[in-house]
This record gives sequence, structure tokens and C-alpha cells, in this order.
Amino acid sequence: MNQLIYSPFNRLNDLHRSLDSVFDLRYPASEEPDTYEARDWVPQVDIRELDESFSVHADVPGVEAKDIDITLDKNVLTIRGSRSNATSNEGKGIKRRERVSGTFVRQFTLPDTADGERISARANNGVLDITIPKTEKHKPLSIAVQSQREDCLSIERHYLIMGIRISLF
Repeated sequence: MNQLIYSPFNRLNDLHRSLDSVFDLRYPASEEPDTYEARDWVPQVDIRELDESFSVHADVPGVEAKDIDITLDKNVLTIRGSRSNATSNEGKGIKRRERVSGTFVRQFTLPDTADGERISARANNGVLDITIPKTEKHKPLSIAVQSQREDCLSIERHYLIMGIRISLF
């Protein structure tokens, strides 16, 4: 006998999935229609900001490194790839299929502090690690403005301290 476990949140999760599919929140509309691509699945991603870099970890099980393409254009990091179905007997004897194959695309806008020239990526055990070093922030240069009156006051103070008579023009 199978035991059935009831959870009141199952209905709520079903509703959330339905709303996601209606609004398709995972794939924001692109400004250029040519860049919108069909996606079969979406890898889960963690993004972390460290002191010296940004770190992106994407779960891409079953995807080989040669099938992943990473590009950076106008501070937008794009990760593209594909996972093929490894079974040679398509549909034969399969009772349930939950693993998804096909293409994926993820895009992230990087901050101005990201150094696009030194990005590195490595795939290991189904996890894609992308390291994006930071550049030094440009600090605004502060320039002190002095007036002629302030110069005269500092000379007068110097005159009083040193005991020397200075003629002001």
C-alpha cells in the first residue's frame, strides 16, 4: 500500500508555476527581436560579490564545456549552451521523463566595476564557475578652491606668528 502525504502548499506551488508560465518571468523581453531565442531549460545560478571579484556558479549537469558559450557585450554577460539527450533508444521503455535536454540562455547585466578583459570560466562536475574580477572604482578628484582673501588671511597669520612685517599688495 502506498502512503499519500498531503501538503496544502502543493496547490500554491501549482498556482505559482502556472503564473510563471503565463507571464514567463524568467525570460525578459529583449530590446532587439533578433536576440530573443527559444530556450528549452534554465540552469540555476548563484551570483556572489566578493571583495576583489564577482562569482557566478551555474548548475549545468550533463553539459560539456565545449557546448557552453560565454560572451560579454555592453556589460551583459551571456551564457549559452545545450544539453543533448544521452539515450539512443528515444521513447523506448520510458515511463516518465523529467530530465530536460536542449538549449539554454542566461543573461546578466554586470556593474561598471566588472573587468571584462579578465573574465575566466571553468566547468567541473556539472557546475560552471565564472570569475569576473573587479576594477578599481574611479574616485572623483576633489580640488580645493582658494580665494585671494584667504591667501591674505594666511599671510597675516604668518606675520603675527613669525613677528615679521609683510607688506600686502
